Amino acid sequence: MTPNIAHYGVLSHYPQPNRTEHANIGIVVFLADGSVRVHFGQDLKKLRAMDPQVDLDAVRSWETGLPKMLAGQNLEQATTFLQHFGQWKLSGNLGKFSYTDEDNYLLRVANALHSLVAAPKSDRRERPEVSRLHMDLKTAFSAKGWLGRDIHNHEIVERYRIGPMTTAEFALQNGRLHVIESLDLRTSNPSAKRNDARSKALTLDMARKAAENTARYAILAGIDSPMMSEAKDLMAGYSEHVFTWESAADMNQLMAMLGKATGKPGMPMPLPH
Repeated sequence: MTPNIAHYGVLSHYPQPNRTEHANIGIVVFLADGSVRVHFGQDLKKLRAMDPQVDLDAVRSWETGLPKMLAGQNLEQATTFLQHFGQWKLSGNLGKFSYTDEDNYLLRVANALHSLVAAPKSDRRERPEVSRLHMDLKTAFSAKGWLGRDIHNHEIVERYRIGPMTTAEFALQNGRLHVIESLDLRTSNPSAKRNDARSKALTLDMARKAAENTARYAILAGIDSPMMSEAKDLMAGYSEHVFTWESAADMNQLMAMLGKATGKPGMPMPLPH
């Protein structure tokens, strides 16, 4: 499949146009067919901190409003227009990325937003947010004696760094890097679920590039979720094995594979509740 090429610029907010203080708030993507798409960062708290008067709902409305305003303009006209769009300014130099389909496009967008827009993490040690599925898997791995801190001793390690700004949920090394990502669809926020799914897919994609001959596993919970089928299709594109948490057969297969990889096979798992 021939990849598509997209160009993009960083959109910044200047509370006072005559001063240099600004916050990167999103990216504007120019597609080969002449269309424009706008994507804002998921967390705009830094924008509110810099400009307390800003209306975040109004800002987000421009994800659809700005492409309509730029319709019919070529790349040069659109970038020139955005150089002085009120309190917003588009970066002078455009980056570019290639993509093959919509899911791949959204992964590239998520990566760009994470790199260029997301606020840097605090130096303070923060307790990471984890799903119920993550905790259930952690408990299961611990009960079997697989969980540890030494990845070179055939132990499953939690939050293992595999690349720039990319951390695997669980990882195991036995001559081959095994990366395990979970996606819990048993929540009530569809937008958060989609963002989480894309983040997990991006991590699995980075795992594939991090080492040769990687083994990548995706475990999904929420068999009754209307998003289950779509999420499975997405994960199948980036992992070798996709398992359903509620399936005893799936979980026994996963545990058998990990037991062999750790050298510590265990008893079959009971059906999750």
